[in-house]
Parts: sequence; C-alpha cells; structure tokens
Amino acid sequence: MHWYNLIIRRCLLLLCFLALLWISVPAAAQEDDRAWSSLLEQWAEQNESETVPDDVVEQLQEFLENPININDTLSDELSLLPFLTDFQRTVIRAYITQNGPMASPNELFLLNGFDSVTLQLLLPFVCTEPVDATKHLTLRQMLHDGRSNLRIGSKTVRPLSRAYNEDIYEGSPFRLYFRYKFSYGNRLSLQLSGDKDAGESFHNQSPIPGFDYYGYHLMFNDFGIVRRAIVGKYQLQFGQGATLWSGYAPWMTGSMPLWRYGQGIRPASAFCEYGYLRGAATTLRIIPSLELTLFYSHVRRDATESSYGDDSILCFQSIYNSGYHRTENEISKEDRLTEQLFGGHLQYREGNLSLGATAFHTQLANPLIPVSYPYNIYAFSGQRLSNGGVDFTYRIRRLLLFGEAAVSADDSSTAVRRTSGLCPMAAVAGMQLHLNANNNISVAYRYGSPTYHNLHSNTIGQSSSTQNEEGVAFYFSTRLPFYILLQGSADFFRYPWMRYRVYSPSSGVEYRLLLSKELMRFTTLSCQYRYKASQRNSDGQLYSIEDIRRQQLQLSLDYDHNSWRLLSRAVFSLFDCDDHSSQHGLLLFQEATYRATRLSRPFSLGVRLALFNVSGYDARIYTYESDLMYEFAVPMLTGRGVRGYFIYRHELGPRLSVAFKYAVSYYPDSESIGSGYDLIASDRRHDIKVQMRYRF
Repeated sequence: MHWYNLIIRRCLLLLCFLALLWISVPAAAQEDDRAWSSLLEQWAEQNESETVPDDVVEQLQEFLENPININDTLSDELSLLPFLTDFQRTVIRAYITQNGPMASPNELFLLNGFDSVTLQLLLPFVCTEPVDATKHLTLRQMLHDGRSNLRIGSKTVRPLSRAYNEDIYEGSPFRLYFRYKFSYGNRLSLQLSGDKDAGESFHNQSPIPGFDYYGYHLMFNDFGIVRRAIVGKYQLQFGQGATLWSGYAPWMTGSMPLWRYGQGIRPASAFCEYGYLRGAATTLRIIPSLELTLFYSHVRRDATESSYGDDSILCFQSIYNSGYHRTENEISKEDRLTEQLFGGHLQYREGNLSLGATAFHTQLANPLIPVSYPYNIYAFSGQRLSNGGVDFTYRIRRLLLFGEAAVSADDSSTAVRRTSGLCPMAAVAGMQLHLNANNNISVAYRYGSPTYHNLHSNTIGQSSSTQNEEGVAFYFSTRLPFYILLQGSADFFRYPWMRYRVYSPSSGVEYRLLLSKELMRFTTLSCQYRYKASQRNSDGQLYSIEDIRRQQLQLSLDYDHNSWRLLSRAVFSLFDCDDHSSQHGLLLFQEATYRATRLSRPFSLGVRLALFNVSGYDARIYTYESDLMYEFAVPMLTGRGVRGYFIYRHELGPRLSVAFKYAVSYYPDSESIGSGYDLIASDRRHDIKVQMRYRF
C-alpha cells in the first residue's frame, strides 16, 4: 500500500503543478525542437535504445535554417521530411500545378489529407517563394552569398564515475566538439567537424592530431549534368534498403508509412563515427529520365582482433561500432580494418514509374572471422563481398506499389552455409493505398535469408540486420467521428535461424495503436498502446526458449500555442514471461516551455519534472528530453527516482546564440548509479551541457 499511496500523492502534486501552469498561459510566438521530439522519442522507444540517430535531427535543423520552398515542384526536398507521406507530397504538387504558386504556407490548411498534427510539424520547415527557373548561379555568387555556421559545445557528468577515479579512461570527463558549415541553400555545402567523447584524450594516433573524430564533406547540387557530387564522408540510400542503405532508416514510427524514399547520395552527419562511407560519389543526369550514380569509398573501420584462423594472417572477429576510444582495449580497436567499396546505381524515372538497379563490391584488407557460436554459424566470414539488386516504384492513381530484391556473393568458406541450400537473397515488397484524404493503408512483406550477407543494408524489420528475418507489416490511418485520429500497425515476424540469446528459430508479433484528439484549439490529447511478444533463451536451459511479452500505455496532454508549450504525460509498462515474475513501471512528468521570440534578443526556457517507479530492467521506460543540438537525451528509466532538468537558449544578437542544459537524476533507494566503468558512487547524477553558435 505504501507504493500506491506514494504514487497517489505524487499524482496530486503533479496535477496541482499542471493547474498552476495552465492558469499562467499568455500569448506570443514560438519555436524549439517540438518539430522532431515526438519522432525521436518513438524511434528510441521502438528500438529500445538511449542512442538516437543524429543525422535526421541534423537534417531537420538545416531545414529550419533554410526552409524548403514548396513552390519548387521540381525539387524532391519534400521527400526528405520523414513525417510526410507520398500522398501528401503529391497533393501539394497537384495543388500548385492547378492553382499556381502558393502565397503563404498557410494555404496548406486548404489541402485534403493534412491533419493539424502534421501541419504543426511541417510549417517550420517550409516557405513560399517565387521560383526563378532561368536564374543562372555561378560559383563566385554562391561563395559570396553563402552562409557560415559555427557551433561549439561541451558536456560533462558529475560526480565522476569509477573509470575516472581509477584512471581507467585515458582522457578528461568532458565531451568537446565543434561543427563548421558553409552552405548556399541546397546547391553548395562544405562541412568540417570534430568530436572528442568524454573519457577520450586528444591523441596523435589519428591522421590529424587532436580530436578523436573528424567529419568533413564538400557537396555540389545541380551543375549541368551533375545532379549531385560529394567528396568526403557520405551515406548512400537506394530502393528500400535491401541492397544498399547506410545512415538513418526510419520505419513505422508515428505516421510514417512502410515505403521509404531513397535519397541516393547524402552527407554523413557531423558526428557519425561509424557506418559512413569516405571517398567520392556523383549522380549524373544522362537524359532527363535516366540517372547514373557512381561511388567509391576507402575507410578504416574499428574492429576487434580475432584469435581464430591462420596465425600468420591478421584476422578480425567483428566490426566495433560504438565509436568510443577511452580505454586501452577500445583504443586497440581503432582504425584496424580497411574497407574499400565501389559500385553504381542506375535510376530510370518516367511518369509514375521508377526503376533502379544497384551493384557494388566490398573488399576488406584482412579476413573477418566471427567467433564460432551456434547462433552465428551463417555469419559473413571472409574478405570479399558482392551485392546486387533491383528496385521499383509504380503509382496507379491512389495506389503505390514498391519493391526490391537483392542477392549476395562472397568467399565465405563456411561448410554449413555451402550445404544449407538457402539462396543468399533479401526482398521487400509492398503497397500503399490512399482510399481518400483521411484513410490510408500500407502493407509490406520482407525476407532476409540466413545466408544473405551485406555490410551496408537496412530494410524495415525488428532487427538491425537484413539477414535472418521474415515478416509482414500492416499500417493504417483513419479519421474517426468527432475528429479523432486513429493510427495503428501490426508486424508479424519470424527468425528462420538462431539469434543472439535465442538458440532456436523463433517468432513474434508487435501491435501499435495511437488515438489522438484535438480537444480545443492548440490542445491535443493522445493515447498510445504498444504490445510486443517475442522469445528468448530460458535461464539455465541453453536450447529452450520462453515467451516474453511487453506492453506499454502512454497518455499525453499537449498544449502548444504562441509562447507556451505544456506537456503532461503518464506512461505505464508491464513485462511478463513464462519463467519469471512480472515487472511493471510507471512514469509521470510535467514539462513547460516558454519562448520569448518577439524580443529583440529572443530566448526560451524549458523545465521538466519526472517521477518514475520501475520494478525491473525488462519494464524499462524510455522518454525523450529536449536537448542541445548534437546532444540527444532519451534516458532509460529503471528503479525508483526523480529526474528533472531545465534548458535555456538565448539569442545574444543576430549572429551569436548560447544554450545551456542542467539535468539531475535522484535515486533515493540506491547508493550508486550505473554499472561497470560508468558506476557512480552516489544517489545523484548531474548532467551539464553548454553550447555556442555563431552565424556569419
């Protein structure tokens, strides 16, 4: 009873706090990270990870600074916004074609298929300007009229963890970073960045001494037959991800459908320390309907040395993807394995039809020989790997059909793989049907053979690898009576072969449901429910698996208008399985943000107070927090405690701005926080972040 009484008292305090905030609501103007907070929170919760992709936020930030001109119907930039459907983009283009250029972004309210939530997300990223198709730009003009943006920042945690007190980490407990970018709209982009994570030292092992990681690229768009060209660190995204897709790959988060838009060549994010390509790539417009993309990459990957194979040949057992180089062991993995990659992509577009073909070859300087476990008997082993595939997209009025098929060939010497009889292939096929402006349905099938090998693919699915998964996913969105928005999805999946911690073929299902209602102007009530059932090894029984089930219910009340945003939320989680007792979790938080944008030097201030009680790790709850640019916070909450923060941003002038965030976590029942090297011998943890931005 004590636990329930404690929760009831805290709920009453939270409601009182909420009531006081609502009484004080005035009116003014807006803008913070509202545009992507829900997107990243859903991504982190779906992937059960505190690490969220920084490249999608970086791209959205670029669009905030340089909004997309929706009157430019020849541009495909609207396709880069992950919360817009293909149908909505088609509606915008059709409206402009029939009625001429829009005079204001507010005309979007007149279009079918746009609910208030989508418009709230969209409006900060778009503008309406005349399109001058005859204007010819020279490189000198772009260099003269371009904009520069420099951002530097630092982060630290107090008290110091065990790794610093015992001198295990090589460097200081501060994260330090910078990013400089020069750009002219979407035509020219030059970027240089550096990053040193907390615990890393300024060392001389990198080709350029100083920061542990450097990012850089130079990119041109639309110069004669050159549609895009890039030198430096970049990503490649084609088709539906079965053949070649690196970088951020969203699916089934929020209102995003199952079909993906492949961006082709795009810059790697400023602080992406793994998975990127480095070299040169270009897309050439052969004829108006035919484009050819050529690419070459030469990059050194972090890798863990292997004790298997021929002793006379240096081998590696796995690619190390954390990006951390703090301890002797982590530093020993840095830049150990050289990877070369080259290939091309041919794209044909005519009317409503799009056809593509991709082929590339990957060459490793040393063999990759994974540790021999039953679950990874089909894992890639060798030095050479070739991949090829074809993809298509075809629109018939309101019906969109899409698909991709890919195969792999490598020098793997695994006898089991050779005799398995399984074709090393992957495939995705699906459709989107927009019945009308308020109703749409998506269905997608995916398959990845246990013998399919690809170091740079990412399709829709439950796992991070295209290999060893088959499933069917459904998504729908509809408008119920009383203007209630209903979104739902179901994913039925199975794994033909073993996986990590699942030493048997297994299967599962995931359901998601979202109900959203605009109670009054600028006030939205939403309810989200998620159910996922899967399987894992039973404790003490190596080849016996148990069913596990995880449920989560989230209720949110969101007021966002003019100067104020108030967000109240309650999250309930429940975990149960066959062989253990159930676990439960509860999170309550109140958040308030004030934005004074009408002042000559605008500022914003945000605060949050969160109370949580989670009985076990399997019932953990993830919640997104507003943060500074390039600092993403989706803390995983377990145990019983309180977490609060405030974040302050201030424009000191037309060119200079600063930001600061302070967060504290308090666990009254614990004498320490964290584990391993990150163990803090205290019941409190303090996070401090500062950042400065200069535009010129």
